Amino acid sequence: MKLVLRSHSSVQRPWYNLRPQRARRRRLALALCTLLAPAAEAAEEKQASAAHAHEGNARLLDKVSVLGSQIAGGGAQAALPVVAVDREQIESTGATNGNELFRSLPQFGDVAVTEKGTTNAGRNSNVARGDVGSINLRNLGAKYTLLLVNGRRTVQHPISNSGDDTTYNANAIPTFGLERINLLLDGAASIYGSDAVAGVVDLVTPANLQNGGGVRLDYGKVSDGHREDVSLDGYLGSDFADGRGNISLLYGFSTRTAQRNSDAWFTATDGRRPLGDGTSVPDPNGSTGFSTRTPWGHFDTYANGRRTGSWSIDPATGALVSGTVPTRYHYDSAAEPGITSAPAIRKGNVFASGRFDINDSLQLFGELAYYRARSESWVSSESGFGGEGFLLHIRPDAYWVPEALRGADAIRLLNYQFADSGIRRVTVDNEQSRVLLGVRGWTEGGWNWESALLYSRARSTDVQQGGLTDAFIEAVNRTDASAYNPFSGGDPASIRVGDATPYDTSSFIGEATRVGTSELALWDFKIDRSDLLTWYAGDIGVAAGVEYRYESRSDDRDGNIDGSHPYTDWYTGTVAPSNFFTHSPRPDVHGSRNVTSALVELAIPLVSAAQGVPLVQSLDLQVAARWEDYSDAGKVAKPKLAAAWKVNDSLLLRGSVSGGFRAPGLELVNSPPTYGFGFNNDAIRCHALIAKGAQPNYSACLNAYSSGSAVKPSVSSVTSYGDDVKPETTRQSSWGAVFEPRFLPERFGSISMSVDTWRVKVENPISTMGEELLYDAYLRVVEGTSNPNVVRAQATAEDIALFAGTGLEPAGVVTNIYNRYQNRSPLTASGMDYNFNWRLPDTAWGRFALLVSVSQLKEYTQQKPAEVQEVAAAIASGALNIIAPDLGAANEVGINGAKPEWRASATLIWNLKDWTVRLRDDYIDSVRAGAYADGRPYVVASTQRWALSVKKEFHAGLLQGAAVEVGARNLFNKEPPLNASGNYLSALHETYGRYIHLGISKNW
Repeated sequence: MKLVLRSHSSVQRPWYNLRPQRARRRRLALALCTLLAPAAEAAEEKQASAAHAHEGNARLLDKVSVLGSQIAGGGAQAALPVVAVDREQIESTGATNGNELFRSLPQFGDVAVTEKGTTNAGRNSNVARGDVGSINLRNLGAKYTLLLVNGRRTVQHPISNSGDDTTYNANAIPTFGLERINLLLDGAASIYGSDAVAGVVDLVTPANLQNGGGVRLDYGKVSDGHREDVSLDGYLGSDFADGRGNISLLYGFSTRTAQRNSDAWFTATDGRRPLGDGTSVPDPNGSTGFSTRTPWGHFDTYANGRRTGSWSIDPATGALVSGTVPTRYHYDSAAEPGITSAPAIRKGNVFASGRFDINDSLQLFGELAYYRARSESWVSSESGFGGEGFLLHIRPDAYWVPEALRGADAIRLLNYQFADSGIRRVTVDNEQSRVLLGVRGWTEGGWNWESALLYSRARSTDVQQGGLTDAFIEAVNRTDASAYNPFSGGDPASIRVGDATPYDTSSFIGEATRVGTSELALWDFKIDRSDLLTWYAGDIGVAAGVEYRYESRSDDRDGNIDGSHPYTDWYTGTVAPSNFFTHSPRPDVHGSRNVTSALVELAIPLVSAAQGVPLVQSLDLQVAARWEDYSDAGKVAKPKLAAAWKVNDSLLLRGSVSGGFRAPGLELVNSPPTYGFGFNNDAIRCHALIAKGAQPNYSACLNAYSSGSAVKPSVSSVTSYGDDVKPETTRQSSWGAVFEPRFLPERFGSISMSVDTWRVKVENPISTMGEELLYDAYLRVVEGTSNPNVVRAQATAEDIALFAGTGLEPAGVVTNIYNRYQNRSPLTASGMDYNFNWRLPDTAWGRFALLVSVSQLKEYTQQKPAEVQEVAAAIASGALNIIAPDLGAANEVGINGAKPEWRASATLIWNLKDWTVRLRDDYIDSVRAGAYADGRPYVVASTQRWALSVKKEFHAGLLQGAAVEVGARNLFNKEPPLNASGNYLSALHETYGRYIHLGISKNW
């Protein structure tokens, strides 16, 4: 589909003639109008790239780009490293949503928040999931990237993964309607305010569409999988009032079937085994990768508060036997039929923009947008863990209790898989709306001004099926045959999956709902003039503005999770705040803030071409400062200085230095202490077992014990945010060069090369230490003390026996870990960006374009806390028998399964008459993720994914205005590389193989 836009001269001017003396002021006003209607500019840029005769206009338009500056047409804007990803490049990625689009752009990093909700295999609503993807510029983290739509902020996604991990939702972007994506690869807090630390992403949608419309139907399918996509996209444009006004509408509706675990071998089973060469293989009958959950049961008997034995069901005979279930009988939850690795999604997106010229100096404009998506996932059957807050005790007189267990006071159920509950549905409804109304104008004195009101709202409703603890205890402890029976075992014919003797679970399988809402309300007023003063080097431009915005976030948890309906264990009296199986308790969070800000910016020419200075055709400065007052984070002022030195027609040198500021996320600031439940590896126990010869190494020790054991205890972690935590402050700099050899003959085409180096320092990043248990092990082994943030139960006789002969004081089972958000040591990131664009003019063989973009992350360094450094040193010296690869590494590039050093893309475009062929290669560098048993780091290989598309347009006859396109993503059907656990890295790679797509469009 081709969106047809007018040029600026025909769109932004009123329909009646202007007086000649206003021509200069009008040109300034037209440049300012690009702030809210930059798509027309992009259309000219696109046309210019198609024909060499228009190349000069394209370059001129680049110079008046307003991203990163509020002064339209200021020469200093050339100092800003702005990358424009145009419609042609967007289409070459073959992306069907924002998540896939941003993954393919080298300037972006990990996608930590994904539609899969990867925490606990997507079974946990404590993370964002559904139709969502994060936006992470420069790999600094999503919270450091600011997203704009047509030059103004948009609302954040209402659900984060945890703590301060906030993000915008990439999937709420109408990829079908994007005219281009402008990337400001420079700190811009002094221009745009908080969050613009790594840079700014500006999504530019088409506006002022010509009378008419277009429609496109697309179909796509994974070659070896269940995923299918069908989408219907279109646009309409209409003038009114004799051309004084225009309304433009873009719409899109799509449906996608789910990707299933069974579609790929590495998601079809939990049993995967790494090989020595860095690859993995299926291991369905081995002991690697499987969960500790099993329908064959793990029943501990208790008398007088002490454990008296452990029991399970023998899969061979169905009889109750003493001891726990061997690992080979543990449940393969990934293999349950129907489980999805990516959800089914239905969504719609509508974006409307309009303008009306009131007179020759006043214009109304507006936007109206709405997005809604509903996703459906299926996760494994319910499971019940043990541990504080999840104590499941069966009464000895319950109907199905075997006779051998009836003498106990209570029977504790641990790591039980409710295979008879069947797989469980998760639905997530995401909504996002945007309303903008503004007015812009220009004065007789040459000033351009603009003001707008904006309101944007996002809402996410997450509904998950799961077990209710109190209802389960009531069901299992009935004294008649209606009781639930956990002693029936699984399926002898399929030991790892299914249940041959299912019992009714409907009485205790319910639903938990989480509703998150975020709001953004904004008013701004901006004024600028590019020729406020004239001095020896030219015109001095100025811009100033004020802004007021209101931000709010609300996270309403289900009553079974937020502590409203706690469960009290009948045997121990322990009160569990969460009444929902496998879910840590989470409180409701509500918070808001008001932000008032003021901006001033100057564009100052220091040298002009008329002065004839050798090697200085022009030298321009951008000087800017922004003051912000946060109702909950205080006041801050940050400056920026940028320079553009044009050596000659072909060479431009540029650089900038600036300060930044980021207020902590509303969820973090307004959350009370948060209690989380999970299984943690108690390193001191494995150290003791290795020291006494009971285990050969750390990996073997962890594999020998199941979750819920003393080595992998269930732990309640308490995370708090103190009043002494300060907002983050940053310093940024960038330096670069742009080379466009204008001296080359026309037949060589248009060539542009740029290289930019950048550096960001977050002076006081907010985070937790995260290694409290390892530090406890260090203190116990090396210093003979313990970590006060790790709380343990009284050491039992079993604990004393485990530590006998090691020389260490016996340690009880871990019950609580306390984590605290604090301002930590400075974080420094730096890298290089390389871009090469070559467009050939018309030839007998058609037109060719080669676009190459490369990003290198050279450094992501943060000095680890002193406690972590001490642990790492003890492991390296052999004092601690623990494997923790890269624990003490300050530079995190390429480690921990994230932050690859190199990312790149190359796109070749060929146009011949009615044909267009696009070939694209996306490259992601290797990373280290996990370790072998001997401690060697496990390398996850680099990847290359090719995309190819062929398009045919029709310009005559009945098919005039029609086009057909066919293409493929992941052309060579490459599988993603796997980490040391046999898992793919969801933040870097996708699960599916070759994806074939077909599109048919028609314009009128």
